[in-house]
Amino acid sequence: MPVPLKQILVACPDDAVLAMPAKAHCKNGLGWAISKVHSGSEALDVLDQASFDMVIASMDLPGMNGLDLLRATMIRHPQAVRVLLLDRPAPELIMNAVGIAHQYLVKPCLDDDLLATVCRLLALDQFFTSDTLRRVAARVQQLPSPPTIYFRLMQELARTDSTTESIGDIVSQDASLTAKLLQLANSAFFAVPQPVMSVPDAVQIIGFNLVRSLSLSLGLFASLNSEAIGECNSDRLYLHSLATGLLAQKILSDEGADSATIEAGFSAGVLHDTGKLVLATALPELYRQALQLANDELIPQWQAEANVFGASHAEVGAYLLGLWGLPPAIVEAVAWHHQPHRREPPSMGALTAVHIADYLQSRHLPANRRPLVVQMDDAYIQSLHLIDRISDWEDAAGRL
Repeated sequence: MPVPLKQILVACPDDAVLAMPAKAHCKNGLGWAISKVHSGSEALDVLDQASFDMVIASMDLPGMNGLDLLRATMIRHPQAVRVLLLDRPAPELIMNAVGIAHQYLVKPCLDDDLLATVCRLLALDQFFTSDTLRRVAARVQQLPSPPTIYFRLMQELARTDSTTESIGDIVSQDASLTAKLLQLANSAFFAVPQPVMSVPDAVQIIGFNLVRSLSLSLGLFASLNSEAIGECNSDRLYLHSLATGLLAQKILSDEGADSATIEAGFSAGVLHDTGKLVLATALPELYRQALQLANDELIPQWQAEANVFGASHAEVGAYLLGLWGLPPAIVEAVAWHHQPHRREPPSMGALTAVHIADYLQSRHLPANRRPLVVQMDDAYIQSLHLIDRISDWEDAAGRL
């Protein structure tokens, strides 16, 4: 059967922008069906008549600005990827768009930039094909976070001698804030020449004021959703995630990896279980069913999630982080951290380090918090000749 065309809606008063996706489509022979409109009212009419995989909206739409259109898209088509086009990279627009737009581009956009963004976002289907989970991930605005992090962050930001390193050290302890800072630092707003993978670098690029505003908005979300987390205790989860990131960093350093790979390993370790937060807050009853299934059948939690949801927390988290524009090395490490053999060819990179670190740190959790079944991909690890190194890293895990 032929693969269905991806449906894209482009809403922009600028004819040149409207022409760009069509040019890219014709040039590359991609499976896209593109609808083009010049105003917000036209876009709403089209959204009421058909379903879309992606909506690209310009902020300067007549009658309804692009942000309001994307907000309406969230309601009508929550599974759609939302891209906002801006005339200028204004910080106040960034904060207003947090949680509404998945990606930001600043006009004038080069054909190649828009094409790369569209291709990357539409390729996220590789992680799972469940429409239900796609809608869940697409509607996530912020992830729940332990409020204690924000108290410490506010104290540090109030100091006259705070630095990007001191702020970065605190931010790195929180998965959701780390994800959002990396998302913004890697967005078109800041036009960095290389992917930003470390939190201190993201803090330096974004600036203290924006970090403060973003942390406050995420802290509010955390306070409003603390009861919804249920079985997924965010304080326990972030401690495990931080320990996984630190151990992944050590593993890569021990193996002589370059600084960019080491930074990607740490960030991916901190973020590797973000999908658990998504599932626990958005679908708490089903999430409890998955935990019970893992307990009853003595199978890994990720396998139980796949049976209940159609995908595991690893794939859900990767899809969300991919929507947010995090670097591919981090997204892939999160996606396959339980099954690294699915990423070919085997290599000593962020994915391998996070897989090992997650396995070892899970074994060192207290008995009442430890998954009943924890597995390492032995064949994959043996293919990289790393089996003899596991005992050394297990000792390190016990010290973190």
